[in-house]
Amino acid sequence: FASAWEPGRLVQTPRSPPRDLAPPGLPRSPISPPLQPRASPMSSPLGAPPPGLHGDDYIPPNLVDVPRPSDAIPEGLVDVQRRSNCALDAIVAVLCRCPTFVRAAGRPGPGDSRALRALDASLQAAERGANSDAAVDALREALAQSGDDTVIRAELKTRGAHLDVAEVLGEVVNVARPSAQQALRTRGRVSQQACRRCGHFNDDFVDDVELNELARSAPASALVDAAHSNGSLERVYLEAHAHAPKTCDKCRAPQACDVDVLLEQSARALVLSVGWPSSNVPSDDVMMLLAFVGRSGARDCGRAGAIWPDRVFAAGGNNARPLDLLAVVVFQNAHYTAFVRSPDGADAWTHHDRQARIHVGAWTDVVRRCATATSPMLPYLLVYDELVAADPNYGFDSLRL
Repeated sequence: FASAWEPGRLVQTPRSPPRDLAPPGLPRSPISPPLQPRASPMSSPLGAPPPGLHGDDYIPPNLVDVPRPSDAIPEGLVDVQRRSNCALDAIVAVLCRCPTFVRAAGRPGPGDSRALRALDASLQAAERGANSDAAVDALREALAQSGDDTVIRAELKTRGAHLDVAEVLGEVVNVARPSAQQALRTRGRVSQQACRRCGHFNDDFVDDVELNELARSAPASALVDAAHSNGSLERVYLEAHAHAPKTCDKCRAPQACDVDVLLEQSARALVLSVGWPSSNVPSDDVMMLLAFVGRSGARDCGRAGAIWPDRVFAAGGNNARPLDLLAVVVFQNAHYTAFVRSPDGADAWTHHDRQARIHVGAWTDVVRRCATATSPMLPYLLVYDELVAADPNYGFDSLRL
């Protein structure tokens, strides 16, 4: 959104930092404003943006909240072509080319939910490349009526401009068939073990805790550090969610009770999330991270760009079926797009921006395009699937940094 305001008509005051300081994924305010005016935290003279805020991010402090319908675009905020579904556009572009998800999703019948039928229609339209905008709009409207999270539903009703791509992915997967949901989720149990010294089980851990994850996250800084030290992509995500051993309640032995993750079902198509502290990121960090993602797997499973899904969640995981990098959803200038690899496993990538498809070339071309743009394209989601014909020798790791 751009804030083209007129005195007395704009209905929002700033509730979160500007886009440069608060990229998607960080906490944000609910979409529905309070009914009572409140003082603005801005201390600059009336009409002048504080230091570091651009005109599009700043609203003068004399403008206060007024009630508005939750399903309408606020007056004074102008959406581009009255549409802001870029996160949903990117997700649909990826899922319709994800072989495991497509097989598990099947085709809906007349008795299936409106949201499931809208999801199928959007996947079909994205695959054909025709009328996908209208199909994705219809999917957003259906998700806004069916989701469990009231905040996300309210934002979807306003065309979803403020939603993080991982939140949108969760809403999409939740309306898919159970078989398609299971294809993208990792399930298991987190269990605290008996004390290694006295055999006592701590009282605060009676039952195992369920593990049910769709898109495990890790900070971008940890991935960049691992790229510099030639570390493991799987280990970065594992350690980002590691459980520290507990002190024994009985004998007080420190770190004597291990906490283990016991996997019951591995994702057959894996989604990983990358957390960025800001959208103002050095291009070198973007290049290092993406090159590291491309090199992953060459050492451990003999296939560049591949990953062991089990090892992302459990140190003892040893899945005999590595998954190949299929897609990267990126964020640039408040807009999501996706780079998608050819489903036959060839090193051929296409950039998807709404209905537009542009052939980019090899993975090295994707990395350069993301890192050398005027404003770098930040990878937010990494999507993996089993690509049967993937060439184990092609040059994911040929980029020289």
